[in-house]
Amino acid sequence: MPRREPTQTVRQAKGPMTASHIVVVEDDKDTREEIGESLELDGYEISLVGDGATMRQIVQRKPADLLLLDVSLPGQNGMSLTKEIRRESDVAIIMVTGRNEEIDRVLGLELGADDYITKPFSDRELLARVRNVLRRTRGNQYPDRGREQRIRSQLFRFEGWCLDVDKYKLFGPDGAEHPVTTAEFRLLQSFVEAPNRVHSREYLLDHTHGTSWAGYDRSIDGLVSRLRKIFSSVDATQDYIVTVRGTGYVFTPVVTVVENEQ
Repeated sequence: MPRREPTQTVRQAKGPMTASHIVVVEDDKDTREEIGESLELDGYEISLVGDGATMRQIVQRKPADLLLLDVSLPGQNGMSLTKEIRRESDVAIIMVTGRNEEIDRVLGLELGADDYITKPFSDRELLARVRNVLRRTRGNQYPDRGREQRIRSQLFRFEGWCLDVDKYKLFGPDGAEHPVTTAEFRLLQSFVEAPNRVHSREYLLDHTHGTSWAGYDRSIDGLVSRLRKIFSSVDATQDYIVTVRGTGYVFTPVVTVVENEQ
């Protein structure tokens, strides 16, 4: 039986000061070294770790711009790790799996991963997926230490609407306030913070009601329906929230974040 390499082995590569920091979380030493070499040659700053616990230590020293998470990890697996990270951050996540079953890919995406890649894969495919995901998630990091303060000082604008997180208010294109419940506000906040991304009902429940919520996940459908009614009261032709059958929802408008004017 081959000797298992210690999962706490870490190698950090020195990339350009502006290079994205990618943390590769893979328990097989040879595989993570191969992935790390490809990413390093493409100019990224990399950290190579074997488990979730070591990953958390690394990102506390230098926040990650992208996480490559192997599904099968010792201790906390990649699926569970993705779910936990998504409660705190919109950082780019690519799931790495040796399985080729659709259910594994779907589950990873439902939990909040931005993409997946199935072993074995070529350097060209890996780099293409990394570049594409980083382009879509530019600016998101884990942990995002200034996220809470930054959100409180910003307004989210889309299609003429304005969500003021500090005041807990939603304003329509004509400047009139549209009253929303706390749950409706939190759901819309989850959408505007990460537009054009598929969010599972479970993910939205965590962000809307908290992780201790024991309700039925279809309660999100009711909240979405109420938000749609608010939007349609101004323009019945627009549907900003698209249903992804069997998965969840996507908020489709372009969202602009601006500094609070007060």
